[in-house]
Amino acid sequence: MLNFNNVPEDANPQNQEFSLIPVGTIVRAVLLVQQGDVEVPEFGQGQWFKKSASTSAKWMNLEFTIIGGEFDRRKFWHSVFIDGDKLGPSGMPLAKEIGLRTLKSIVESARNIDPADMSPQAQQNRNISGMMDLNGMELCVKVGVKKGTNGYKDNNQLMAALTPNNSEFLPQGSIPMQTTPAAGMQQGQQQTAPQPSGAVPSWAQQ
Repeated sequence: MLNFNNVPEDANPQNQEFSLIPVGTIVRAVLLVQQGDVEVPEFGQGQWFKKSASTSAKWMNLEFTIIGGEFDRRKFWHSVFIDGDKLGPSGMPLAKEIGLRTLKSIVESARNIDPADMSPQAQQNRNISGMMDLNGMELCVKVGVKKGTNGYKDNNQLMAALTPNNSEFLPQGSIPMQTTPAAGMQQGQQQTAPQPSGAVPSWAQQ
């Protein structure tokens, strides 16, 4: 007979139910690139990307783990698209334009680079050899909320990676201030497992 009466409670806060982190909350977080099944040579070695079965969309899934403050060890996820059918002003896929800007801001936040700094050292520090280099980066992020669809609840996602030129930027070692629920956020609204990635956003479609 198995006796489950004395099994210790789960000490990992991510495995418990929580209210959503309020929109606009600013925290420090560590980044993990989740494994995909498609390699895109332009972005280095390794299968870091997923691919749509019906469009040209490709994306990578990022996991953020918050460091310190009231949301310490909480996680949220974000998908960065790097290909799609719709073209942007530059002639490259709009999804790729947006994705590259997101990845650039992540690197600048993690490496404390002012976007306006075009010195040789800053330009060198913006370089990475591939997506593997993003793993373990610690950066300052502003948390957003993705509206749930198809029966899924709302979930936290990345609103922005903040760079040192932003007045809200938290340098490494900073402790985020206590937050209060954002206007319109219902008390007791729960964070759930993230909605499966791969739903191509409208801006990435033709």
